[in-house]
Order: sequence, then C-alpha cells, then structure tokens
Amino acid sequence: MIRVPDDTRGPTGFLPILDPMSNSPAHRPLATRLVNRAWTAASAVIEVLMTGSTRRALALTTRFAILIGGAFTIGISVAVMLWNNLGAGPLDVFIGALRVHTGLPLAVAVWLTVGTLTSIAWMLGRRPGPGTLLAPLIVAPIIQTALAALKTLEQPDFLAVRIVIHMIAIGAVGVGAGAVITAGLGAGTGELLASATAARVGRKELHVRACLELTWVTIGVLLGGPAGVGTIFFAFLIGPSVARGYRMVDSATSRARQQVATTRQYALAAAS
Repeated sequence: MIRVPDDTRGPTGFLPILDPMSNSPAHRPLATRLVNRAWTAASAVIEVLMTGSTRRALALTTRFAILIGGAFTIGISVAVMLWNNLGAGPLDVFIGALRVHTGLPLAVAVWLTVGTLTSIAWMLGRRPGPGTLLAPLIVAPIIQTALAALKTLEQPDFLAVRIVIHMIAIGAVGVGAGAVITAGLGAGTGELLASATAARVGRKELHVRACLELTWVTIGVLLGGPAGVGTIFFAFLIGPSVARGYRMVDSATSRARQQVATTRQYALAAAS
C-alpha cells in the first residue's frame, strides 16, 4: 500500500477530490472572465475598424483631422506674427497691402488672394485637391479671430523677446504645414502654383517658388504691406521649418499607427 503524506490530506483526513472542470472558463474567477470578455469585445471592434470600408473611412477621417489640425496651427501662428509686428510672410505682406487699399476683412482678403492663385494654378494644369480648398477656408477665419484676441494684449517692449516669439511662430507654421503635407489631401496653394508655373516655363520649382515669394513681397511693400525684418526671417527659415515639421508629424503618425497595430495584436492574444 502506498502511504500518502499527511500534508496532502484535506481537513477531514481524506484526500481532496480533484475536479477536472476546475480550469474551465466557467470556473475561472469572475474578474478574469470579465477582463477576457472586455478584450474579446475590444478585439472585435478593432477588427471592424481595421478591415474593409470601415478602415478606409477611418483613414480618410484621420487624414482630414490632421489637415484641420495643421490649418488651425498655421492660422494661429500667422496671427501671432501679424500681432508681433516684425514683418509678415511674403504672401501675407501682399494680403496686408490688399487690405490697406480695399478695406476688406482679413478673412475675405485671404480667401480672395488664395482663391485667385489656386484658380491660376488650375488653369495652368494643376488641379487642387480637397485639402488645397479646405485649408484656406479654415486658416482665414482662424487668423482673423486669433489676431482680434491678441490685439487685446500689449506687445513685448524688448525686441529680443519679439524676435523669439517670431521664431517660435515660424516653427509652428512649419509644424502646421507639415501636418497638411502629411494629410496628403492636396498641395498648398503656394506649392501648387509654383509647380504649375515651373512646368510651364521649364524652370526648377525651387527657383520659381523663390521668384513668386519675391514678387509678393515687392508688390506688398510698394503698396504698403506689413513687411519688416520678420519677413526676412520667414523667407530664410520657412523651408527648413516645414521640412522639420513634416518629419515630426510624419513620425508621430507612424508611431500612432504602430501603437494601434500593437494594441490589436494584444487584444487578439488576450481574447483567445
């Protein structure tokens, strides 16, 4: 006879009865079952969002959200530069001159200028995308509203502080433009016109863009637009700023997509 050690006996002295169903789902703790059900539901939702037409709709919605966020960032940043009064960007100098001679509200002047340039680019063979048309509709009223709010504040007395503010605003414009580029819903008006003009005249787009920017500044200055040292800062720094902003936004969106994929895999594993 085999002797069973005393420490394996139950409280009555007999061997405990092992239930073969004790590890089944029905006998798991309630908290564990609830967690598993939650992960099962989450994995089902993620599967719906990650497949078929729902995935395409979600991707398009995300791109529009990125575009709108970029447009808001650009609008607020341009308003800060106008309030800072060190000199606006080249096209904003032209728009400011247009307002001086027409008395148009800022948003209307932006829409009129951008709409005209977009139409010219279209006639030259470059069709605008939905983002090309939507971004100015958002940017213009944001600039007007933010500038009206900023005008209730006093400008800094020290020039060094104003220069720092201007640099930060240029960097923010780069981030906003980078978001618009990342959204991939259409080139900006300046890029569209430069591309169309370069194709017509047979010149490099970079050189054509520089000539266009110089044209806006020259006309704007002659007509009394808000040019200044900040305009020079903008002309030299906006290119690197947009490139850096694009890398930042693109990297952030890539990390977000990777996180979604990781969460999906974890949910599927936890639900199984």
